[in-house]
Amino acid sequence: MKALGSLVEKITPWLFDVGSWIFGALTAFHLVVISSLLTIGPVDAAVLISIAALACALPLNVAGIFLLRLIQDAKDIGIDDLTFQTFQEAGFPDIEAYFPPSRERESLQRRRSRIALRYSVGIAALSIALTLTGLVAALWHMAWWIGVALLVMVVLSAVLVIAVLAHSLPPESEAEKELKRRDVEHRMQERKEQRSRQP
Repeated sequence: MKALGSLVEKITPWLFDVGSWIFGALTAFHLVVISSLLTIGPVDAAVLISIAALACALPLNVAGIFLLRLIQDAKDIGIDDLTFQTFQEAGFPDIEAYFPPSRERESLQRRRSRIALRYSVGIAALSIALTLTGLVAALWHMAWWIGVALLVMVVLSAVLVIAVLAHSLPPESEAEKELKRRDVEHRMQERKEQRSRQP
C-alpha cells in the first residue's frame, strides 16, 4: 500500500491534467448534445430523460474542473507559503498560530491533492454515468435498439481495454510464481489449522 501511495503521489500532476481534460471534454459534449436536444423539444420520455441526465451532469463537470484546477494552481503558486508570508509582512499578530509549521505544509498539500483526486474520481464516475444515461436515452428516441447497441459497445470496449492492459503486463518471473505458490500453500495451511481448531 505504501508503494501504491508513493506511485499515485508521483503521477498526481498527470492525473490532475487528465482529469481536467476529461471534465472539459464532457462539458463540451454535453453542451453540444443539449443544444441539439433543445431544438427537438419534449416530444417523448426519452428526450426528457436525456436532457435531464445531461443537464445534471453539466454542473458536475464544472465542479470537477474547478476542484482540480483550484488544488493544482494553489500548489503551483504555493498558496500556503504565500499567504503566510503576506500576513507576516503585514504585521498580523501571532500569524504562526494560524498556519502549520513549514515542514508540515508540504504534507498538507499532498493530503489536499489526494482528497481532491478521490472526490474528482467520484464526480467523474457520476458524470460519466449520467452522460451514458443521457446518450442512451437520446439514441433510444431514434430507435430502442440503437440505445441497446451503445450499451453493448460500451461494455465490449471496457472488456477490450481491460484485456489489452492485462496482456501488456510483463510475464510472471519464476521468482514471482514461486512467491505466489508459497502464498497459496500458506493460506491453505492456515485454513486447515482453523478447521482443526473448530469443534
